[in-house]
Parts: sequence; C-alpha cells; structure tokens
Amino acid sequence: MSFWQENLPFIKGFFDERSTKFLELMDNAEKSIEQVNADQIYTSKQFKRIKDNFQNIVKNLERQEVRDWLQNTRDILTEEKKMIAAAEAAGEAPPKRGSSGDDKLAQIFARFEGLTPRVNETKLVTDMLWKSYEFTDDLVPLMEFTTEQFGLATREVFSGSVSQTEEIIEKHTKVMDKLDKKKKDVKDIITKGEKLAGEAKAPAFLGEKLAEMKKLWSNTNDEAKQRLDDLRGNAGCWNTFAEKCALLQTQVTTAQKQIDDVKKLYDMPRAKDDFKERTDKAISIKNDVEKTFTAVTEANKILQVLADDDVKVQLSQEVEDLKTAAEVSKALDEKLAWLDGFNKDIIDYDKICTDLEAIIAKDRKDLDGLIKPAAVMKSTDRLVSAMDLADDIRGQEEIATVKQQLWDQGLAPEGKENTAEAKEFVKRMTDVASKLSALVKEADGEAAKYGQDIVLMAAFNNAQKTFAAWIAGAEAKCKTGYGSPNSIEESTVMVADCKAWKEMCEKVCTSLEAGKASALKMTLHDEQDKLYTEMKARWTEVDKSCKEWTIKLEELSGMWTKQTEMLNKVTSTMVTGEAGAGEQVNLNELDAQMEQIKDMFVKKQEMMKKMSSVAAPDPAQLAV
Repeated sequence: MSFWQENLPFIKGFFDERSTKFLELMDNAEKSIEQVNADQIYTSKQFKRIKDNFQNIVKNLERQEVRDWLQNTRDILTEEKKMIAAAEAAGEAPPKRGSSGDDKLAQIFARFEGLTPRVNETKLVTDMLWKSYEFTDDLVPLMEFTTEQFGLATREVFSGSVSQTEEIIEKHTKVMDKLDKKKKDVKDIITKGEKLAGEAKAPAFLGEKLAEMKKLWSNTNDEAKQRLDDLRGNAGCWNTFAEKCALLQTQVTTAQKQIDDVKKLYDMPRAKDDFKERTDKAISIKNDVEKTFTAVTEANKILQVLADDDVKVQLSQEVEDLKTAAEVSKALDEKLAWLDGFNKDIIDYDKICTDLEAIIAKDRKDLDGLIKPAAVMKSTDRLVSAMDLADDIRGQEEIATVKQQLWDQGLAPEGKENTAEAKEFVKRMTDVASKLSALVKEADGEAAKYGQDIVLMAAFNNAQKTFAAWIAGAEAKCKTGYGSPNSIEESTVMVADCKAWKEMCEKVCTSLEAGKASALKMTLHDEQDKLYTEMKARWTEVDKSCKEWTIKLEELSGMWTKQTEMLNKVTSTMVTGEAGAGEQVNLNELDAQMEQIKDMFVKKQEMMKKMSSVAAPDPAQLAV
C-alpha cells in the first residue's frame, strides 16, 4: 500500500503523455465515425479512403498495448480508491491526491467506454456501405447501357411512308435485341440489390439506386415495346388512313345523293313510309360516316406521332377537309327535318282544305236554307241572315287566301314533284276559292233580293190595306143593294153611285193586281199568293154584284128616260099640236105611242118591284 502511495504521482505523470495521445486517437475515431455516417453519398474511391482510415484508427484503438495500458491505468485508479476508503475507515487522513489529472483519466475511461459501442456499430455500417458502393459500381455500367438504350428507344424519329416506318422498325428491333441480351444481367443485379437492401444497416441510397435501376429498366422496356407497337401501328395506319379516306369520300357522296333525292310527296300515307325509310337510311349513313371519320382521326393521331412537320400539315389538312365533308351528316339531318316539317305541313294543309270544303258545304246548306226556308221567315230576318252569311263567307275567303299563301311559300311542287296528288291539292284549293267567291256573290245577291223583297212586301201590304179599307163597305153594299127610285132623279143618283162603286171596284182590282205583281217579284210569295187569292175571291163577288147592279140601274134609268121622253112627246103633240103645217095629228100613231108608254110603265113597275129584293136582280128577269 505504501508503494502506491509513494509512487502514485510518478505513475500518473507517466500516464499523462499516453492519455493525451489516446485522446487524440479517440478524436480521430469520432471524426472518422462522423465521416462514415455523414449524410452524404460518396464515390466508391472516396468511401474506400474513409473506410481505410476508419479501420486503421480502429486497429490502433484495439492494439494490445493500448488495451494493457488502459487496464493498468484502471487498476491504479481502483487501488487509489481502496486506499482512500481504508483511511477513512481507520479514522486517518486520506492520502493526498497527486493532481487533478485523476478526474481527467476518469473522463478518458468514460469516453472510451462510450466510444466503443459506436465503433462497433460503425464497423457494421462501414462494411454495409462498402458492399453497397461495390454494388453501385457494378450497377453503373448496366444503368449506362440501359440509359443508352432508353435514348435509342425514345429518340425522335420521323416517317412519311410505310417504307420509312419499316426501316425504323428494323433499327428499333436491334435495340430490343440488345435489351433482351442484357435482361439476365439486369435481373441478377437487381436480385442482388434487393438482397442487400433487405439487410440491416442498408443505406438509403442503395434502395434509391435499386429503385432507379428498376424504374429505368422498366421504362426502357416499356418505351421500347410502346415504340415498336407505335411503329407497327404506324405502318398499318398508312394503309388504313388511305383506305378510310377513300371510304369516307364514298360515304359522303352517298349521303349527298340521299339529300338530293329528297322530294316532296303529296300522297300522305306514302310520304310517311318514305320518311321512315329515309330516316333509317340516314341513321345508317351517319353512323358509317361517323365510324369512318373516327377511324381516319385515330389513324391520323398515330401517323402524327412519327410525321415530320410537313407531313403533319398535309395529314392535318386532309383530316380537316374530310371533317368539313363529313358535315354532310348535319346537312342530311337538316334535310330530313325539312322533309318532316313539310309532311306535317301538308297534313295540316289537307286538314285546312277539308275544313274549308266542309265550311263551303255548310255555307251552301245555310244559303239554301235562306233561299228555301223550312219555316216561315220574316223578310227582315232573311235579309239580316243573308248579310251575316255573306260576311262570314268573305271572312272564310280571306282565310282561304292566307292559307293559299302557305302553299305558295313552301308547299308548292317543283319539277317532277308536280304529281297527280299535288295537282289534286291545287284543284281543291282552286275549287274552294271559286266556290267561296261564288257563294259570296250569291249571298250578296240573295241579300239584295231580300232587301228588294221588303220593298215589294210594302207594295203588296199597301194593296192589302187598300183592299181591307174597301172590302167591308163593298160587301155591305152587296148585301143591302139599292132601293126602288121614286123618280128619275133618284134613279140618276143611284146610277151615278153605282158607277162610282164600279170605278172603286176597278181601282181596288188594279191595286190588287199591282200588289200581286210585286209579290210575284219576291223570292218567296206563297203567303202573298194565298192572301191575294182570298182577296181576289172576295173582290170577284163584289165586282159581280156591282156589275149586276150597274146593268139593272142603267136599264131602269134608260127605261125611265125613254118613257119620260115618249110621254113628253105625246103630251106636247096633244097640247100644243106641234105637227107640221098642213099636217094632221095621226091618231093611230098616237095610240101606238100611248101603248108604248103603257108597256114602258109596266116594265118599269116590274123592274122597280124586282129591285126591292136585297140581291141584285137578274138582268134576264128585268128583260121580261
């Protein structure tokens, strides 16, 4: 114990120099560890220098000499601690510490103990990193090869024909052959890399490089295959493009012919079937055009990939021209829409014709009903009805004129469309127009007649009123007759009255005949004819009586006048002797005259006796 107490300062001094070097060695080890674990990817040469440096430092740290020194130094420190503990237990003063280096040595040992695990760990990392760098060194040539092939497989190429595309395919096939030959090497190195990447301590860059290689290899093969497919598709598309362009032109021509062939049909059932047939054809044609144009477009897309700028412009122009030509499908739709509109319009027009024809039939019936009414109608009612009907027909005539404009503005046939059915429509509307015009004229004429009927009716009514004002008195006179006159003067008055009666009869007759003439001019005069017949019958009776009384009174007046003249003559002869000078009164002649006067008196008396009856005397009786 006293040996260590006496020599401890010397021993510690001896170790100071060794500890300084040891600290430098640990510093170098830590720096080397930092280099190994640095977040940096080195080249294999750089990392080899770092690896070698780290391994040299580790060798120095692990030399037996260093280990012995560390163990001896650790023993000295342990013995010192025991001495201090024994002195304290005996109640003695602890031995004086040599210097503050004791703590430094303790720190060195602690640092070394902490460094050792790191060194061991770094040895594993270094080994793994070196394997990884060796792997990447082996990987680089394959990546360079693959990158080169990727460039060849994706290089920009141009083709303007099938032959050029086939030349490119031949060159590209060589690239794919090279890839196929390297396929095993690449597969092996990728398998190796996956195995390394699965080990502990495998660096991140190893996985990254492995993923990069996988991606590069996959992309290169995919691009090579895609390029080959594109080239083969391009070679086939040159023929497809030409064939489809020619086919599309044919289909466009067919569609245009279908458009040009559309015609108006006026046979409505046939037009319906024709429209369905054309619609079905149009759908087929449009589908063909669309399908072919799509094929042209797809072929063009493929050709555009390898075409140079001039060829691209040429192909694009061809496609654009075909696109414009393919718009014939739209024109076909528009033409069929027009045809459908025409078919609907012609059906409506046929209905218009039918309606107008029905209206004409109704107007004809209504007008006939006014011309020959089923029931009695007032003239004023007929006039108003005829005028209203004429106005209605004029309105229908205007409608027919407007509807005719529909025909003129789009329904009229052109060229070969002027079939028998089209001509029938023209005839129907022409008949409608002419019949409506004729009906208007006839209705106006009937209205004018009915207006004239009112005037004629007024004339007949005036005659009827004249008759009505006269007939009652006339018939009463027929019943009462004339009494026996007491003198020639009374007889003369009666004769004058009877003459006035006769003149009134003739006047009334003239009025009746004028009324009848007016009635005969009326469109309907059955009622007036009946009234006339009734009035004429009554007038006839009155006229008959008037004539009989006229004859009776005239004969009586004449007889009375002759008697008076004869009596005056006889009286004058007897009283005044008015015979000529030298003549004598002839008594025989005078007697004869007296006999005549006597006979006249008897007849007059007989006539006056017979006049006492109510009825007019029979002229035959008066002559007895």
